[in-house]
Amino acid sequence: MSSELHINDDDQALAITSNKPNQYELRPMNETDLPTVLEIEKIVWHDESWDLAFFYNFFNDPLSSCWILENTNSVQPIVGYGLQSLLHNKSSITNLTLHPSQWGRGLGGLLLRHMIKHARLSCAVRMSLEVSTSNKRAYNLYFNHGFRISKLLPQYYSEGSDAYCMILVLSMKFNVD
Repeated sequence: MSSELHINDDDQALAITSNKPNQYELRPMNETDLPTVLEIEKIVWHDESWDLAFFYNFFNDPLSSCWILENTNSVQPIVGYGLQSLLHNKSSITNLTLHPSQWGRGLGGLLLRHMIKHARLSCAVRMSLEVSTSNKRAYNLYFNHGFRISKLLPQYYSEGSDAYCMILVLSMKFNVD
């Protein structure tokens, strides 16, 4: 089944498939979303998944933004989520996760573009993230949206795997004399 993704300026996408249209929307995360977010987190990250306390603390941090990507035409609407923080004009992507059934549909890009837009609107001058060197799908997503490797982080994850720190420059400040 092929699908086509159409995106508008309101952070919405319409995926047209041979069966029926799926309407995707981005919205701020609600506390009631946390059980579903935790379920997706566990499915994707297994033993490396974060617990409820982490998500709850991040959700309640005034410097953090939590996003939900949902399919408005589904009985299980939440298909992904993103967490980002802003500190000293720098935005950090802490987590961007899609349910595995949604991989390969362009939805990660939709969520990432929303997070980049939010960082720009928050006057961030750059964004950063860490990604496992073995996670080629995520690395390609970030690279295709302008992120570049700034350094290798040896044994970054608890199981001992390496990560890349990646940076996206959002704004360049110029000194005019």
